[in-house]
Amino acid sequence: MEKDYLTHVHTTVPSFHYRVGKAPVLPKEAAPNAPANQFGFPAPGAQSPSPAAATAKHYFVDDTTWEAILDHGEFDDVVVGSGFCALAYVDMALKKDPYRKILVLERGGFWLPEHFQNLPLPFKLVLGGPSETFPWQLSSKTFNSTVKFLHGSCPFFGGRSTFWSAWCPRPEEDLMRGFPESMLKTARNEQFWKDASVLLNVVATDKLTADADNKIFGNLQKDIDARLKAGVAAKKILGADKAEAARLAVGMKTSLSTITFNKFSTPGPLLKIYERQRKLADKGKGHPLMIATDCVVERFEVDQEDEERRANILHTSRGPLCFPKGETNIILAAGAIPATTILMNSLGDTQKDRAGSRLSGHFLSHIVARFPLSPNAAYNPDHLEIGASYVAGKDAKTKHQYHIQVTAIHSPNPEEDAEDAGRLCPDYAAAATAAQLEGSEKYVVLVCATLGELSELNEHSWVKHNPQNPDVTTNIRLQVNVDKVDNDLWDVMDKATYDAIEVMAGGKGLLEYWHDAGAEPAGWKQTPASAAKIRVPGVVHETSTLYMSDDLEKDKHASVDKEYRARGCGNVYVTGGAIFPSSGSWNPTLTMCGYAQDLALRLRHPHTT
Repeated sequence: MEKDYLTHVHTTVPSFHYRVGKAPVLPKEAAPNAPANQFGFPAPGAQSPSPAAATAKHYFVDDTTWEAILDHGEFDDVVVGSGFCALAYVDMALKKDPYRKILVLERGGFWLPEHFQNLPLPFKLVLGGPSETFPWQLSSKTFNSTVKFLHGSCPFFGGRSTFWSAWCPRPEEDLMRGFPESMLKTARNEQFWKDASVLLNVVATDKLTADADNKIFGNLQKDIDARLKAGVAAKKILGADKAEAARLAVGMKTSLSTITFNKFSTPGPLLKIYERQRKLADKGKGHPLMIATDCVVERFEVDQEDEERRANILHTSRGPLCFPKGETNIILAAGAIPATTILMNSLGDTQKDRAGSRLSGHFLSHIVARFPLSPNAAYNPDHLEIGASYVAGKDAKTKHQYHIQVTAIHSPNPEEDAEDAGRLCPDYAAAATAAQLEGSEKYVVLVCATLGELSELNEHSWVKHNPQNPDVTTNIRLQVNVDKVDNDLWDVMDKATYDAIEVMAGGKGLLEYWHDAGAEPAGWKQTPASAAKIRVPGVVHETSTLYMSDDLEKDKHASVDKEYRARGCGNVYVTGGAIFPSSGSWNPTLTMCGYAQDLALRLRHPHTT
């Protein structure tokens, strides 16, 4: 009988790991005879393999298996995307049922093996540019406004996780404005947050160096935390009601590791799950995880004769995947805008006036200051110290939220510390530059990235279908608008940031602020930079485009029901920031992963072995 290609993963003949005196051991499911050509005998091997070819043989679906999938592939789940929500869903689903058949579709190829900040310093050059794509037509009103644009997608295996800043605050219920009762009830369960925190390995920065020798996050961390907490308690920071050591997603360490922390990203954990499932499949105790790269999901088709309106065709750039039984779940985990585009092209009538009718996210300010070390500062005189803290608050009038991501740096040897600073600062895009550290050996440099939430009720922020564009992956128009509510919050959060800086420095008189080059050379001045200089173009953390409601008939603009199911389709589910009714100001990754795990728990079902 022909073996089930979905049960037995393909294998390769060992080469690099061949040991003297031991012949390669081929698995039972390999071909009866060894490959005709090995190690350059009797003919030279391929001399110009592509990266895709080299990795596909080991981790990703190869062309032969893909053809078999097109011919007769039935899965429990097809997961679109390979970022945080895809990882969260796949990890939870396979932990609960290792026999679950899952196919992950990633539009791009395998590029970075892990977070770019974990790699040598020259990899900083990969941030931005061609690594960021914009799959939409931006409105002129947005381009000519203060925010100017919305940050794009990272079209590679791992998605944005390979570039993110790792901040993982846990929002309280009062910060989840407009969330339906079903979502709030789910988040009230402490296990919801525990599962997400374990997945991302979230650790507070004041706990990072408890067992480390270098104490990168040491006394400076303690000082900054104490000053901010005292400042919030004394109401010295406008609107602030919370200060804590930053909670960061930390890449897993081995017991022998001497590195303070690695940045978390999804390529490693996803491939670890792949390897775990491969071993389980070999023992007959599970099913292999299938991952296909360079596969763009375009749209799906709903069976019009099916009472449950289940999708039975998923169109991709590598051909249509067909599910004649209608038992395959399609999990849209590729980000808010791609998921919205797919629904618009697949469920145009049933999602009209719903998908894309709401768009939220975060606008940013960026302020850099410094203050001199106090004579009794107990910071290490020989190497870098960093502190990372989180301050949250609200505009008293609107109750809309902001938060400040504080990175404090003391670098006694800026040139020598550059490598560690580039890797260990929580957000590379909001870290001190070499020019700011040079000459600041006797100072603490404060880098404050402050995020405010865009109003989710602004009818001038939207995503709209653009049928004039024949490319179904980019046939949308996008507009982000900043209204009076947003501008008022922006003023409040900028004032709060300056307040927090004064609190950390111990007074305004000790402070100097960095001014970028303009009419005068870049440098430190005692006066703060203007609003135009500190407000950063580009909206991040987009949300709300397919927001969830417990009553889709009552809420005429909601797209997803309380079971995460897209309106108008029985087996298409959405996860990620798209389902948030509002964005809050908090970094969304931890919460997004929690809801993706909850979706996996809701869809689980046992398999017979």
